[in-house]
Amino acid sequence: MSHRVELRPLFGDVDAMNVVYYGNYLRFFERGRAELMRAGGGSYAAMESQGLHLPVSETGIKYLRPAHYDELLIVDTSVAWVKRATLRFDYNVLRDAGPEGEEFIAQGFTVHGCVDDQGKIVRLPLWVTEVARAHLTQKAAP
Repeated sequence: MSHRVELRPLFGDVDAMNVVYYGNYLRFFERGRAELMRAGGGSYAAMESQGLHLPVSETGIKYLRPAHYDELLIVDTSVAWVKRATLRFDYNVLRDAGPEGEEFIAQGFTVHGCVDDQGKIVRLPLWVTEVARAHLTQKAAP
């Protein structure tokens, strides 16, 4: 099951050709991930108040079509796998294409490890594991 959030790129998100700058897709992914966790009953702020963090350890993006300023986009976020201290989020950035349905703009992923304030790898909080499992698209971790 995935979670969807709508967004419109701001003027500062685009380059001189009015195309969303490639690095901003990572910000869009972060928004999708944060909203997925919030919809599951938690937040990054709650984790940080417990001294826990989910830094990105790996990422990948495939750009399929350009997106532009103020265009309505959908960030569809799911979880590919979850382990004891790591998890992978998958993202599809889409645009409404009218009667033809939705167009894929970009696809990507981020892998995160759970660490404490000292940077030591620790087990994911139970609520994060539960939210992740509720949004799994695949059942087995690599």
